[in-house]
Amino acid sequence: MALPMVTQSELVTDLADRTGWSKGDVKNFFSNLEECLIENLEAGNRVKIVGVQIEPKVRPKSKARMGRNPATGEAVKIAAKPASVKLKARVLKSLVDKVDLPSPQKLARR
Repeated sequence: MALPMVTQSELVTDLADRTGWSKGDVKNFFSNLEECLIENLEAGNRVKIVGVQIEPKVRPKSKARMGRNPATGEAVKIAAKPASVKLKARVLKSLVDKVDLPSPQKLARR
């Protein structure tokens, strides 16, 4: 069973209550934050926000090679793949140290 998820509308309501901003102001902030993140990531910049670092990572190209079908043992040619770029998100130690994670037993009960 999947863990419960906090939706954006729940976050908007929570932040509006905590900050005293209107829900429209919080939604506008999220929208502008998303645009800013997209612009910086498209420019190839790393972004660090609230204990999470997001960065574009280059996955190098691979050469064509021979492999084996594990079911039959037959030799198979594996095609070459071009280089690609993916986004990687990493939780930073500063956030990990602040969060008191629940026990595995408590998560398993959810």
